Amino acid sequence: MNNKLLYSIRFSILVSMACLTNAAHAIGYSEGDFSMDINGIVGGFYTQTDCDVAPDSSQWSTFSACEFAVDNKDTASVQNGFLPGWINFVASYKTENDLDLKGHFGFAPGTSNPSKFGGRFAGGQNVGDVRNVSLSISGDFGKLVVGRDAALFQYYATFSDITIPGVGTHADAAGAFNATFGAIAAGYTYMSFQPQITYSSPVINGFQASIGVFQPVDIQPDPISIGGPIYNVLDTPMLQGSMSYDIEGGSKLWTSFVTQKAQLSGNTGREITATGYELGAKLVLGGFTANLSGFKGDALGDGIMFIGATDKLGNAVETQGFLANMGYKFGDNQLSVQYGVTENTDIEGAKNQSHSIVYVRDISKGLQFTLEYTSHTTSQTGFSDSEANTVSSGVLWYF
Repeated sequence: MNNKLLYSIRFSILVSMACLTNAAHAIGYSEGDFSMDINGIVGGFYTQTDCDVAPDSSQWSTFSACEFAVDNKDTASVQNGFLPGWINFVASYKTENDLDLKGHFGFAPGTSNPSKFGGRFAGGQNVGDVRNVSLSISGDFGKLVVGRDAALFQYYATFSDITIPGVGTHADAAGAFNATFGAIAAGYTYMSFQPQITYSSPVINGFQASIGVFQPVDIQPDPISIGGPIYNVLDTPMLQGSMSYDIEGGSKLWTSFVTQKAQLSGNTGREITATGYELGAKLVLGGFTANLSGFKGDALGDGIMFIGATDKLGNAVETQGFLANMGYKFGDNQLSVQYGVTENTDIEGAKNQSHSIVYVRDISKGLQFTLEYTSHTTSQTGFSDSEANTVSSGVLWYF
């Protein structure tokens, strides 16, 4: 770790502690069977990324280390972490026939000046996105969700990532995607917020199953490093499903899948089917928590669903990986460690690996301070490694 990174630890701690404020209550309103709640997340991080990318370094993935940094050089930023800012408006209503209705609008603004792979300029800009626009209908039959919401495939793996209250990989993106990447593409495939019609069963003796039809998306190669044909004729929906089992005390087992077909445009008749499967487990023993999940896919992509899913000739690429972490909470403090890896099995030695150490302190109700170190390595047989080392710290207020 060089002097610049050591300096950033000292500087970012001082900045973050100086920004601490007292928490307030979220807003709620009720009248009869109708209620409206407003909640959200706000805060930010100082990040310093040290890039080590040689001319012969591997950059096989869309999400290779320092891929989004200008000239693959060191990057400093004040920005959101893995979580963007978030403001949620949730309307609830109990019908006369005992159905629970919820309408959810979730907006996710960012703090960074917008960028395209590292480019920035000062000025007020549109750096937000809409992640939730959904209606849920719940009753004795289970729950139906219609609209844009969190998807099912690798849902629990995504939320097991210990860098959620922090930064993780690709702080060098500096706002290009309104958030950093956590261990996405270095341990799991991001679930994404997608248009869907999903049914979830009631929880029966700890078991719950969900199945949904989703808006299909393009199946494509890495658009930065490889390029090639894109399967963008989408005449059938994407399917996703999951099953989970809750164990007393907070532990959990889960599995999920995704599958979708698509065709090349131009009446080529060429078709591809993307698939992905996952298994995962969570163990909770007092203040100790551990998570382990693994996935395998064909034309699944190497980080975001179906991006990096094919080679330059349009052939399906196989990927696999796992995410493992553990943490211990003592008083108002939590210390966690994590390792994740995603492999492209069609490229010899192609791996994206991440290591993270995250310290979180609860300053007051809803207010957290986070200090984190994450290393990210992209490797491939016959090439030098690409490496990114990021130190970050900041504060988040959940209200």
